[in-house]
Amino acid sequence: MTDQPEPGWEAATWEGSRRAQVRRGLRLTPRQRLEAMVALSETAERLAESPEAVPEESPDVGGHGGPGRP
Repeated sequence: MTDQPEPGWEAATWEGSRRAQVRRGLRLTPRQRLEAMVALSETAERLAESPEAVPEESPDVGGHGGPGRP
């Protein structure tokens, strides 16, 4: 078992989930926050370097489903 209580029903809404995230973040030490920022920065750099998904063909204006679809 862990020391942390399980989230209650209040975390089942968008607002409740956001508040639970903020509470978890406030429990981090400065070192943990810095490590998280570095990890997020590295992830952002990798995503920025990855090629964007480019569709092969744009769909027809007439409502057709795209390549290979009537």
